[in-house]
Amino acid sequence: MKTTLLRSTAALFLAACALVAQAQPQWPARPVRVLVPAPAGSGPDVLCRNVLQRLSERLGQPFLPDNRPGASGHLAGDIVAKAPADGYTLLCGVSSTFVTTPHLMSKLSYDPLKDLQPVDVLARAQLLLVANPGVPADDLPSLVAWIKANPGKVSYASPGVGSNAHLAMEVFKAQAGLDMVHVPYNSPAALTDVASGRVQLMIEPSASAGPFIRDGRLKLIAIASPAPMPEYPKALPANKTVPGFEVIGWGGMFAPAGVPRPIVDKLATEIQQVLAGRDVKDAFGQLGFVPDGMGPEDTRRFIRTEYDHWGQVIKAANIRLE
Repeated sequence: MKTTLLRSTAALFLAACALVAQAQPQWPARPVRVLVPAPAGSGPDVLCRNVLQRLSERLGQPFLPDNRPGASGHLAGDIVAKAPADGYTLLCGVSSTFVTTPHLMSKLSYDPLKDLQPVDVLARAQLLLVANPGVPADDLPSLVAWIKANPGKVSYASPGVGSNAHLAMEVFKAQAGLDMVHVPYNSPAALTDVASGRVQLMIEPSASAGPFIRDGRLKLIAIASPAPMPEYPKALPANKTVPGFEVIGWGGMFAPAGVPRPIVDKLATEIQQVLAGRDVKDAFGQLGFVPDGMGPEDTRRFIRTEYDHWGQVIKAANIRLE
């Protein structure tokens, strides 16, 4: 009798679990909007579209990019932070949104670390300090000497105020005692403007800068990322000459805080499967990106470490945007 009762109870429990599972809608059941805080055709945009195309194929619903450049990713992040926590509005974000902008602006409309939920780091970028070929310098020491001889006359481009590239150049200015003019852009025109001489310098991902370097339209001055790059054996990391002058660019996927953990875990698993594919590794390599994929919790810890690091850099350099 007891055995029969236990079996009946277990059967009822399993049936109830099945009904609950059936009552929960499968995700994604409709198109997913993904905010991209960069202009179409830029490095971060191409990175995101590579991943979104494959997520669409794997999950059977379109992951639709919505480009909203501006304010170092704050505009796109604000939309996602205030979106319903149902997994249908995501952010293919850039590092500045999370690790630099909160230190630079005290009146943000949301808290990126609290109002956005990490899913995964997609990739890290290899970055270069490049110059117009007319700049009379071939390495960082000679560049520093030339800028000091021309105070206030040398300009540098960046993807926007508060971007990692902007802050790295501000650290460069402070550490080396330089006077330069910042020219922020919200479009890929920055690269062509440096090549044409309208602006003299910029930090740019190796994939987009590489073709310009190879055909002589840009001059490579230094590696802006911390590690040397085999494809540029003569170029030294900038931090070897100017301590603290380095920048790591990365992109990641984020959701509004409160999105159910099963959705976050499913998306992270799918992203890691995408990043493991040879086609994605090859595509990212051509773009100058190194695939990552560390999962939600490691992504959270990684961002916190980056946040603390850039907080110290910004404080030491006394940089504010307000």
